[in-house]
Amino acid sequence: IAVIALLAALVSGIVWLKHSGSRSDYNFYTIYFERQPLDGLQIGADVSMRGIKVGRVEDYALTKNINRVRVLIRTDRRTPVSSNTVAVVNRRFVTGIAKIDLETPEPPGPPLIDIIGDESYPVISEGTSNLDEIASRLNRIGETAAEVRCREQSPQPAAPADHRRRQLPAAELAGRPREAA
Repeated sequence: IAVIALLAALVSGIVWLKHSGSRSDYNFYTIYFERQPLDGLQIGADVSMRGIKVGRVEDYALTKNINRVRVLIRTDRRTPVSSNTVAVVNRRFVTGIAKIDLETPEPPGPPLIDIIGDESYPVISEGTSNLDEIASRLNRIGETAAEVRCREQSPQPAAPADHRRRQLPAAELAGRPREAA
């Protein structure tokens, strides 16, 4: 009887170990990045939500459109990924290593579970990073400053000789002697 109990415990342990850490513990998603650079993103990089690690990058590759990169991530199955969740690439300034942050605005949409078209997994939309927004605004400020600087440095057209007289009131002009032409 002890041998049978030991054998049953061994089989149960093997089955439990085989299923722990299996694909059923994770959800997989695809993200297509077109606007954000992926410098420093590696397979195995963290995927986080609200500062908590919830998954990792499994794979990435260029698509037929070389300006688009497909990234496959896996998250813990308890991670609340909604239809309005977006993915943003964030880098650590010192190391340059990148991670993906999943951001869900309030109120969250329904859970993202639909697989559309030829996709293998649901697709999370690409978001916009705060750093990209700041860089874009700084670029616009720089362009505006350059335009102002160009206007200030360009020569002003010469004023006609009688320019000062035209701006004087007519009463003052009447009492002045005429200049010879």
